[in-house]
Amino acid sequence: MLGIDIVDINRIDTQKTIISHVLTELEMKEYCAKHTQKQKILYFAGRFAAKEAIFKATQDKDYLTYSILNDSTGKPYIKDHPDLEISISHDAGIAIAIVKNT
Repeated sequence: MLGIDIVDINRIDTQKTIISHVLTELEMKEYCAKHTQKQKILYFAGRFAAKEAIFKATQDKDYLTYSILNDSTGKPYIKDHPDLEISISHDAGIAIAIVKNT
């Protein structure tokens, strides 16, 4: 199955309550390592779209527990889920994520 989601970056609210609800502990470490507010917004928007795409591809109601990390080249992957392929992109004020359940 394939899941896709798109997020309007301008609508992202970086209040701590929503961030801690969507991001896992591992993702929070990457989020906090971002230096500028813009980097944090782009990171969160991409992860938010990715979590929604994970649900659409898997129908797993625990989709918020999936950690989306980056390898040494910057490519995103879903920790402990080698059966899922993911792509995240940002452009023109949107973030988009696609997840393929192989």
